[in-house]
Amino acid sequence: MAVHRVVVADDDDMMRSALVDVLRADHRFQVVAAVATGRGLPDVVARHQADVVLLDVRMEEGGPDAARRLTSAPEGGPVVIAVSAEVGTVRVLEMLRAGATGYLAKGRLGGSLPDLVARCAQGEVLLAVPTASAAVRHLLASDR
Repeated sequence: MAVHRVVVADDDDMMRSALVDVLRADHRFQVVAAVATGRGLPDVVARHQADVVLLDVRMEEGGPDAARRLTSAPEGGPVVIAVSAEVGTVRVLEMLRAGATGYLAKGRLGGSLPDLVARCAQGEVLLAVPTASAAVRHLLASDR
């Protein structure tokens, strides 16, 4: 089984530390970096050869712009998983359109975080937010 190399990007020290601790306790992950800003994030990801990024949506230089920079890399870039307390449909859609593979609501992760991250890393699109169905309906309606 492959071990996923993860960068955790969150400006909240306690949240960042909690995410790191939970993932480090799971043999499927190696947390290779933890950062408090999106500044230089593509360089951090490249330097550590990360294949997964947990990205805070509202941190400095984070959100959709950071997701776009990461997922538009010529070699494909890492799997980007948005993590946020902000779960409105508009924000979820912004992150999906920017290339995020998952959107996870802070405060609702509990012990399921490693499994959710692993599923995204394996190619599943996961929206673990209460507005998921509205976001999907909106995406489908905009394709018509």
